[in-house]
Amino acid sequence: MTAKILGNERPTDEALATMRERGGSWACFQNHDLGASNVGHLQFIKYGPDCTFKTPPEKCPDTQHALGWRYVLVGVVDLETGDIVADPEGAP
Repeated sequence: MTAKILGNERPTDEALATMRERGGSWACFQNHDLGASNVGHLQFIKYGPDCTFKTPPEKCPDTQHALGWRYVLVGVVDLETGDIVADPEGAP
């Protein structure tokens, strides 16, 4: 289930350029932990046939740098516009 994005957050120009360069489909996750100092922060995961994730997970996975439970799926990145949009085909 895709959550509603908080605010009007968008990928930075640098992040969008990297995603365009690497191609493919990109899921967007946002920190929804209201007690966190970086609530609203975005993270991105590439998904698709040749990736670790075939479809976007509902929450970001844990990494050595952060706990993923704070980051929930809010949509996918439209690489042309930089907008974060719902993905009826790939999102849970």
